[in-house]
Amino acid sequence: MGRYEQYDGDEARHRGPGPARTGNVNIRDIAKAAGVSTATVSRVMRGGNRVSEVTRAKVQRVIEELGYIPNAHALALTTPPNSVTFVVDHIYGGTYGEMTAGVEREAADRKMTFRLQSTGGDWDDPKPILDNLLSQRSRLVVLNASDVIGSPVDGILNDYVDRFASVGTDVVVIARPRMDLDPRIAVVDYANESGMYELTKYMISLGHRSFMFVGRKPDSSVFTARYHGFLRALGEAGIAYDDRVNVPIDDDRDSVIANVMAAYPMVPGCTAVVAVTDAMALYTIAALRKLGRNVPADVSVGGFDDMPFAEDLVVPMTTVHAPFGNMGHMAVKIALDGLGRDVTMPTQLKIRGSVAVAPAR
Repeated sequence: MGRYEQYDGDEARHRGPGPARTGNVNIRDIAKAAGVSTATVSRVMRGGNRVSEVTRAKVQRVIEELGYIPNAHALALTTPPNSVTFVVDHIYGGTYGEMTAGVEREAADRKMTFRLQSTGGDWDDPKPILDNLLSQRSRLVVLNASDVIGSPVDGILNDYVDRFASVGTDVVVIARPRMDLDPRIAVVDYANESGMYELTKYMISLGHRSFMFVGRKPDSSVFTARYHGFLRALGEAGIAYDDRVNVPIDDDRDSVIANVMAAYPMVPGCTAVVAVTDAMALYTIAALRKLGRNVPADVSVGGFDDMPFAEDLVVPMTTVHAPFGNMGHMAVKIALDGLGRDVTMPTQLKIRGSVAVAPAR
């Protein structure tokens, strides 16, 4: 039975030379029991190729027999980085779920370890987040960093670029424009402005001339780009727009519904509502129903993101598909395959039932 015999479950009786199985086993104990140097044990644990298969098997057998668990922090200091860490604002939600799945799948396909970290949406002081990431020594850090215009986050990220480089970590920011980021930080953005432009242009082609916008957020670079696409389409068609009727974005469903119900009657002959996200579009439809308006017979409503629920609503939502999953894949590829420093992923208009020809007046 070798140097150990099995007794009563997991207990082992020591029978031969070398240390007994214990939670305090270290690399020297492994080397002594296997009859090799500590350098050889270290190479085996790091996956090095300068070890014969016979020696590797012997060392791994001793590691298993002694129940040795390597110290992850110590191993990280001597092992080339081979992990991908994705930092998101929240774990829940279709947007984050799809991006996370993309990053994780691409990392797994490359046989890399994947880590997920949440900020809870708090970027007021990013230094603790960045310090923690430095200590992990990942091969790649993908950040869903703040898109707030004028935020100090970009400047702080720039200050950390050299420090990340010193531990072999590349940094990619995902799902937002470059803004003030250092050129050494790669960016994977998506076509927010042109996507909303195409949606609005399509609605105009169906005869709509009186619009309302739901979800204005002036300090967000992403949502501001969508709003600019909306305005560009209206401007090209010669359609005047009064921005005083914009409904601000809000996470609270009841607040959005109340604001839409208050603003809608202020837009003469409004037959079209463009919402900054699918969630805002869904709340808008609920508000219009409370006002006795039918979607799309009386009012057409379009959204943005193409969340999983969009196609399955009672009235399937016309929206702009944002490639969140593909962005996750691209974030890993752009860093590890040398695909440049800036990529903008295309969006796609999804025509469904919530947008129809403008009603006759």
